[in-house]
Amino acid sequence: MRVELSVNPLIFSMTILNLLFAVVAMPVMAKEMDLKAAIEAVIASHPNLEISRIDRRIAQTESRRVEGMLDPVVTARIGASEDTTPTSSSFQPSETRLGQISGGIAKHLESGGKLGANFNYSGTSQDYPQSPLSAQLSSFNPAYRNQINFNYRHPLLKGNNRPDYFLSHVVSETGVRVADMQHQVDAHILALKTTNAWFQLASDDISIRIAEQATQRARDLLDYQHVRERFGLIETADRLQVEALLSARKTDLQRAHARRAGSLSNLNRLMLRAPDQEIAVRNELIFEVAIPSMRQAFELAENQRVELKLLQAQMEIADAQLAILRNDDDMQVDLVAEVGTRALDTSPGGAVAGGFSTKNHYASLSVEINEVLGRNSARAAIQKAELQHQRLAALREVTLEQIKSDLASAITSLRSGTPILLATRKQAEAEKRKFTSEVKRYREGRSDTATLVQFQGDLLGAELNADLQALTLQLANKQLLWAEGNLLESLNIDIAGSNGQ
Repeated sequence: MRVELSVNPLIFSMTILNLLFAVVAMPVMAKEMDLKAAIEAVIASHPNLEISRIDRRIAQTESRRVEGMLDPVVTARIGASEDTTPTSSSFQPSETRLGQISGGIAKHLESGGKLGANFNYSGTSQDYPQSPLSAQLSSFNPAYRNQINFNYRHPLLKGNNRPDYFLSHVVSETGVRVADMQHQVDAHILALKTTNAWFQLASDDISIRIAEQATQRARDLLDYQHVRERFGLIETADRLQVEALLSARKTDLQRAHARRAGSLSNLNRLMLRAPDQEIAVRNELIFEVAIPSMRQAFELAENQRVELKLLQAQMEIADAQLAILRNDDDMQVDLVAEVGTRALDTSPGGAVAGGFSTKNHYASLSVEINEVLGRNSARAAIQKAELQHQRLAALREVTLEQIKSDLASAITSLRSGTPILLATRKQAEAEKRKFTSEVKRYREGRSDTATLVQFQGDLLGAELNADLQALTLQLANKQLLWAEGNLLESLNIDIAGSNGQ
């Protein structure tokens, strides 16, 4: 005996629509977010970028330190002393009292020279043993001396034209650029992490939709089997088999929800939000993606990737530091010129005034040579700088190879994923035609509910799989843009303002 179930077509259509709306509906309190909004939220709040902002301010302080290399140095000294010693002759003072004021200023010049001026003013008073000569010797007490000197030191080899000053400027200015580029590198890395997390969440949403549809199909089939069992058309084992199928589908659905919870937590934590704060992914699927050649993509990446620009700037710093060290390894040969005045008087004012007279003067011209035998320390520093330069060059090659790998992976995913997308879209179209035909047969009483439910599930599964493949292809496209260095630009995200400039 065959039992035909009569179903109102209007009720059936409404049931299908309610089922679809139930599947795609997101939680009411979910915050809708597209990829651009997610990346901007991460860049605005992630602590990694705050570190790079601080690094930039640290680099700016280096410029002020370099300017300080030419700051004048002022010295001053005031002292007094008393010296009482035993004597063996009447010509020797038994007590000497000395008061002294001295000071100076020195200024380093951009040429490498050093200009200085100093003075030394002192007053001396001496006591002599009681003797016929003590009165004669004491006639020179007190004695006031004043010396004023001007000197100029010019390096002939090491330090000539002050390469350490000018190259240190290069290092400091490039250091600020390095900090800026490191900020961009950190932002690009976070953008990739956010992109992967965002697409994973979108993929999990599709997986949940597929699992929910499979669960609903199993539930509809079980209801149908219950009806057939009541009429004695199937055995209990047939119904138990469907119950086991429904339990398996519920388990798959629970696992899909668990995976989504992990993906949601990952994306939320990148944005420094509560891990369970709901997000509704907003995405417009793109079914056609342009695929560049490997050569075109690599040429673009060479010009766009900030990591390469960062390494180039670091190599400029290494070159400047190496030049400074090589200059420091030169022999120290200085030409020193000095002129000054000398004054001696029994009155303080006379000594001060005499210091500004050229009647008693001093002048000298000399060459000073300083050399470190062996130069082990300087040469070790040079060798270390050379090795650091070689390391940066090797690191650039490693980075280039990694960029090639990133590009190759993305391009391969696009090339292999495009035919799969076309196949899933064709399958979805075929399933749609099959389902439309089955609905017609069902309305004519030539099909049963189980078959219709199965065909409806096949259609939804095919459509969702096509969406999932389109999402995978879109992720590969974003990864290609990232590998080329254009992801943020393609989303109109400007990170220059986020560096605190």
